[in-house]
Amino acid sequence: MGSFPGSPRTLRGAIISVASTDPVPRVVTFQFNPDRVTRSLSPRSAPAAAAAAPGDAMRSPGAPVESISMTVEVDAADQLESGDPVAATVGIAPQLAALEMLLYPSTAQVVASSALLLAGTIEILPPEAPLTVLAWGPTRVVPVRLTGLSVTEEAFDQALNPIRASVALSAQTLSYHDLQITDAGYSLFVAHQVIKETLASTASARSAITAGP
Repeated sequence: MGSFPGSPRTLRGAIISVASTDPVPRVVTFQFNPDRVTRSLSPRSAPAAAAAAPGDAMRSPGAPVESISMTVEVDAADQLESGDPVAATVGIAPQLAALEMLLYPSTAQVVASSALLLAGTIEILPPEAPLTVLAWGPTRVVPVRLTGLSVTEEAFDQALNPIRASVALSAQTLSYHDLQITDAGYSLFVAHQVIKETLASTASARSAITAGP
């Protein structure tokens, strides 16, 4: 929220995790929006055999590979000042755990896999991860795979619970190359690309108008 009275309310970024076995999504809302989001796009490499043919240099194999990184700040100062009992007991441990659990399989999946191993199952496929979505404003809601999470705990209470930390997140956007057509993330990325195309067309139209005759 802005610091001036009457200023518009700023949306908060979030990471949403939706498991196929649980209809209720897990939403991790950022306490403070990161000051900086770094995005890196690189062209998707064409298959080596196809690239050898004449004319293939101009072919587009599809959506680029996009990497996203940001640093999220978590601070219990406001909660401690207002007497929040959870913050007073465990600090920001719940917020950190919610972020970290985005990289963990569920305990139920681990126990089920262990039971299959004990029963003599020869091959066990890794459990399917939930669909993870980065929501960064109305025009940027994309499926992602978290590729890294680094937590720096910067302050602690008397019981050594963290009360302030910064979390560096890195993720890769999942496109229609990475997801099955029946996956909800597939349609989500297609909609994301349509929004990008619309914004690009708007920029082109504005440039033409500004240039004039």
